[in-house]
This record gives sequence, structure tokens and C-alpha cells, in this order.
Amino acid sequence: MKPLSRPGLWLLLTALLLAGAALSLAVGPVRDPSGWLILRLRLPRVALAMLAGSSLAVSGCVLQSLLRNELATPYTLGISAGAGLAAGTLILLQSALPGIVFMIAGSAGALVAAAAVWGLARAGGGGDVRILLAGSTVNLVGASLLMLIEFYSPSSRLVEIVRWMMGDLSAVDATAPLFLVPFVLAGMIVVALRTGTLNQLSMGDELAATRGVRVSLESNLLLAAASLMAGGVVGAVGPVGFVGLIVPHAMRRLAGSDYRILVPASAMGGMILLLLADVISRVVASPAEIPIGVVMSLAGGPFFLALLLRDARGGRP
Repeated sequence: MKPLSRPGLWLLLTALLLAGAALSLAVGPVRDPSGWLILRLRLPRVALAMLAGSSLAVSGCVLQSLLRNELATPYTLGISAGAGLAAGTLILLQSALPGIVFMIAGSAGALVAAAAVWGLARAGGGGDVRILLAGSTVNLVGASLLMLIEFYSPSSRLVEIVRWMMGDLSAVDATAPLFLVPFVLAGMIVVALRTGTLNQLSMGDELAATRGVRVSLESNLLLAAASLMAGGVVGAVGPVGFVGLIVPHAMRRLAGSDYRILVPASAMGGMILLLLADVISRVVASPAEIPIGVVMSLAGGPFFLALLLRDARGGRP
């Protein structure tokens, strides 16, 4: 598929984003919502979906560039497992905490997990494959520890942890989106200033080094930015998988492989995807609500399988 022209790409993404936001504001169990309901409940939810979607998509885009592997995401590298373990532990100890505490804990857990993955990979000799294997190991260990926490949790806290693990975009006011803004902004600024570096790193560390890129420093900064964004999102809304996998792939077909275009396109694509998934979660079982993580897993599972089958047949683009 030939990439779209830049004006056509931005026009398409802007139109889809506006349509997704309008649909999210209009759709829900209440068919004729009042202005109060839209401003106090649905608008913060739209903002939260846009922040979370853009963060996860850009995080996945960065990780795929660093590892030159299209299956690299915050989840396959264990970053989200570290964030989930930290936030789940806080829920067990004390659930009545401000949202910013969970976001800080999630980001800290994500950074620790990323450092563990990097350290394990280097101890094993380095290489992209070892990083993915180390990520899978950290992911399994984090998930196992979280299950252990669930096993020893009282029933009231267990329900909270399980519900959080399924993902939740509900927001009763603007507190959660506002708390998430610093995490998203800090990560986005770091990535936005290094889109040219991402282009160099995506072609290989040795070639990037010959062109003056400080590979180790830049890779660590970008990994920290991706972990910060993913960790903040997991702390705010829980694990929402596959956004970082689906969106970069879709945007590469529309925008090409230039990260100066791909990164902002992925940010907008992540917003669109999570807004539409949130609408589906509220409509399918209305007036009940399906957790957003379930919706994304149902959409992302077949996508992930299709990538694996394509690679097995030698269809890598």
C-alpha cells in the first residue's frame, strides 16, 4: 500500500479523530445526555482515552524502532507488567489513594522493569532477540507476582484489582486526565525531539554510531520515555494491551517509515483507536459496560496472530 500524501494523511486522521471524539461524547447508556453529564463524565473520559491511546501508541512505535522488531510493545517487553505489579500492590495495601500516586507507582514499576530487561539482555550478551526474551521473562515474573498478590488479597480488594486489570476509562471529573498530562507530556517531548535519531537507530546501532548518534545514551533516553508514558497510562487506567502493536503497523502503511511523520501519526492513531474501542465497550452491552482491556484484547489477539502467521510465511514487509 502506497503511503498517503502528508496533507491527505493529516486530513484523514483529523477527521477520524473529530468523529471519534464526537461519537464518544454522544454515545452511552443515556441517549439524551444533559450538558452536565457531557462536561463532567464524558468529556474527561474522552480526554483520558486520547492521552492513554497516544501514549501507548507512541511507546510501541519507539520500542519497535529501538529493537527493530515489529512485535515489540510495552507488554511484550514486560514494561506494563512492572507497572501493573506496582499499582496492584498499592491497591492491596490501600486503595483509597489519589490517582497521581498510582500513576507515579506505575511509572516507577515500568522503569524498574525496563532496567531489568536491559540488564538481563546485556548480561546475556545483548542483541534484540535477547531483549525480547528478557522482556518475556520479566513479563511472566511480574504477572506471577501479581497473581500471588491476588491470591492473598481479601475479597473486596481482589475485586478492585481484577477490575483494574481489565482496564477502565471511567472518570468522574477531570482529575485523572490532568494527573496523566505530565507523564504524557514529558515522554512525548523526549520522543518528539529525537524522531531523527529514531530514523537512524531503526537502521542499526553500528550505522547510527557512524553517523554521530550516541547510541547507548539515546537508546536509554528513548526507553525511559516509552516506559514513563506506558507506566503512567497503566497506573491511570490499568493494562490496555495491543494499542502499541496495532497502531504503529497501521500508521506505517498510511504514513511510511519516516519517524518524523510516523510518531505524530501514531499518536493520533492511538487516540482514534482507543476512542472507538471505548464507544464499543459502552454500546455492546448497554447499559452495562465491557472493560476496555477486554475490547482491545479481542481486537488485538487476531491482529497479533496474523503478524505471526505472516512472518512464518516470509511475508515481512
